Amino acid sequence: MKKLIVLGCMAAVLLSGCGKKKEEARSASAGMPGIPAPMQAALTEFGAAVEKQDFPAAFASLRQAIESYWTVTPLLVRNPRFVKSDSNTYGIYDPRESDEFSAGEPIYFYFEPFGYTLKKNSEGKYEFGFKVDFSLETESGEVLGGQKDFASPAFASWNFNTEVALTFTYTFDGLQKGKYKVITTVRDAGSEKSATSEKWFTII
Repeated sequence: MKKLIVLGCMAAVLLSGCGKKKEEARSASAGMPGIPAPMQAALTEFGAAVEKQDFPAAFASLRQAIESYWTVTPLLVRNPRFVKSDSNTYGIYDPRESDEFSAGEPIYFYFEPFGYTLKKNSEGKYEFGFKVDFSLETESGEVLGGQKDFASPAFASWNFNTEVALTFTYTFDGLQKGKYKVITTVRDAGSEKSATSEKWFTII
């Protein structure tokens, strides 16, 4: 088996708000099938607060709706891409224009996990984290190597953070010229949820 060297690192967390039209909120709160009751109640409060122009209350109720939604969504890997460095936060990164790399060149892989579990600890902070595996394959499907639990980023925040970015650095030594696929599997530390991203790259 070819020699592989892998280094992992992670980026920071950045929280921002979301918005929905009042009409959408009212429609959701009108008893749409499949929407949890707490989410419907929060959306009803959101619509009423917007109508009264009580925007702080509207934001608070919208956040409650998001927290309710977060408990039912699967884990997703959003916006997976190669970037130019490991110095990234949520939505703030320099995309790499090409998926071609020289042998031994660091490969910075950025993505935004979505739908992970947040749990309050005894201090009142929200804790969340991930277990990450990877494998490397050739274009013909031959598995060259990999590692389970090669990274275990963990976070604690006073806020219910729904926006987090992770960046991992893959450094593969001993690869010949050709096309390869790195498979990154992200497992939610607080549940059985998992998600996988497959990214092709070329050694030139």
